[in-house]
Amino acid sequence: MNGSYAALKTLPALFALLVVLTGALAQTSPREELPGLGPDGFVSVQSLALGDGQTIYAGSFGGGIFKSDDGGRSWQVANEGLSDLFVYVVMVAPDQTLYAGTLKGGVFRSRNSGKSWMAANAGLDRLETHVLMHHQGTLYAGTGSGVFRSKDQGDTWQSENEGLSNLLIRALVVDAKGMMYAGTTGMGIYRKPQGTSKWLRITQSQLSHPRDRLPENFVRALVVNESGELFAGTADNGVYVSGDRGETWRMAGRGVENASIRALAIRGPSWFVGTGQGMYRSVDRGKNWTPINHGLTETSIQTFVVGKEGTVYAGTSAGIFKTEDDGAHWMPVNQGMGTSRKPLGPVH
Repeated sequence: MNGSYAALKTLPALFALLVVLTGALAQTSPREELPGLGPDGFVSVQSLALGDGQTIYAGSFGGGIFKSDDGGRSWQVANEGLSDLFVYVVMVAPDQTLYAGTLKGGVFRSRNSGKSWMAANAGLDRLETHVLMHHQGTLYAGTGSGVFRSKDQGDTWQSENEGLSNLLIRALVVDAKGMMYAGTTGMGIYRKPQGTSKWLRITQSQLSHPRDRLPENFVRALVVNESGELFAGTADNGVYVSGDRGETWRMAGRGVENASIRALAIRGPSWFVGTGQGMYRSVDRGKNWTPINHGLTETSIQTFVVGKEGTVYAGTSAGIFKTEDDGAHWMPVNQGMGTSRKPLGPVH
């Protein structure tokens, strides 16, 4: 009886020890399942930009800017002087000057490869900056109140909003003839011919067939190919293409009809789109799109950038992935990143 009683007394202690051991294992196993992430978990990557050589810059939502000098194998924080860590876009100018657009802090500039940043907002009406573009010596910013331009590397900005009505700009692109296009949130696409100051909204004639119209007004991505065709990535209706500067549109192939398009890129025979359901590739000029997600453990693509010789980097809601074979296989490249304990980022 006494032996049985003593054994029963030890059960609570054994149970407590089991709970402690189980808790310790539960805390360590996620780190083993997610190798390469930083000390605190995930980082939501909103923008990627290629520098010289193996240098890559990543703008994140809440973690600021990260820099890699070895093709993504390791990353270092590059936030000195960056007062807003919610970064929508990072851009590398032809002279290797860096620019970053943020949620509330506006535009920042770095002239020393990201070692330090300074605000460059003089003249901006609203600081929320979603897109930055460099064209023929002029810097353009797509903001929460339209488009602004700078001819002095961001020292001062001037409004480029005639006809835009202070819209939120999500995409900017220029074709070979100097026609500039702006993708907006809610009002579709605007265009501005070279040498003019007024934007005109692209609207389809009510007499045209519905299949020739752009079906959605939320445009997140714009790309012009070598033939001058304009591609538009929409929020929920896939990719559309226009061969007449937006007068008429057609769906760009099968496979991404209802996808939420976050990014578009064209490199030779390979065309890529990043969606809320992963990456897709077309090798027949956009007629058919095939998913290329092998190895992508996070398929909520926020951005991607195409490098050389089949290399693509994809920024997701949970870090960065890299492929060296045009998307056939992906691997995480997150060593040194990590700012939150769960995926964060703008709701798309």
